[in-house]
Amino acid sequence: MRVLIFGATGLLGPYIVEAAAGLGEVVSCGHRGGAVRCDATDSAAVAAVIGKVDPQLVVNCVALTDVDGCETDTARADGLNRKAVASIVSALPEDARLVQVSTDQVYAGDAAPYAEDDIGPINEYGRSKLAGEVEAMRFPGALVLRLNFFGPSRTPGRSSLSDWMIETLAAGAPMTLFEDSLFSPLHLETAARVTVDAARRGLTGIYNLGSRDGASKADFGLAIAQHLSLDAGQARIGQSADTPGRARRPKDMRMDVSRIEAALGYPMPTLRSEIQRLSISQ
Repeated sequence: MRVLIFGATGLLGPYIVEAAAGLGEVVSCGHRGGAVRCDATDSAAVAAVIGKVDPQLVVNCVALTDVDGCETDTARADGLNRKAVASIVSALPEDARLVQVSTDQVYAGDAAPYAEDDIGPINEYGRSKLAGEVEAMRFPGALVLRLNFFGPSRTPGRSSLSDWMIETLAAGAPMTLFEDSLFSPLHLETAARVTVDAARRGLTGIYNLGSRDGASKADFGLAIAQHLSLDAGQARIGQSADTPGRARRPKDMRMDVSRIEAALGYPMPTLRSEIQRLSISQ
């Protein structure tokens, strides 16, 4: 199988490249790196890459994930989170498969845990990613996975939430952990492995992909500190409203993962077990 991965130089992309290696030939594509370089907002460039590679499977990890940046530059958010997907769909061979990586921010954040039909984004990031889902589902047999993830970044200049927490805790620097912001992420390795497994099995439709339970970001940070024996004495427990000027964010993004568990035939891990995968040396 020829696999083409757009957005291969972000946080998730390198893990997808590694996990997909067993499927066959994997071609990584990024704006500034990868085996092939491509501006995903340029529909002609996207079509040229797809025409050259002739993939049987495309995994699209391209996204503008800066929530505040999406609010201030809606055109860029639309270009990366919706238009890029539309360009891929327009150029894909009919017999190919498409996996679109989406986000838990398509949910409003006031009635968790969320099933897949309970959409209601409250910021431009969520709205533009949901628009990307709509574009993806125009392709017959597309698979959309709503994700949140953490773990060691493999991309220079990019840090995950857990990277930031570990670095700040290790430095003994002050930090604020939000107790009113809840989520159910997976370790990047798990997220990539399950994504590739779902694609290999030919799953179609829209699925939540996360840990079985979830936690507040405050409890998440404290659990990391405990696991890695880091001093959390400088950590302050606060509310998300404590930071002025931020774009509105859903407060509780925990997802119901029963649909993908049923489709794959195995349970998603708990968040605590995913935290146990972290280490200082990563």
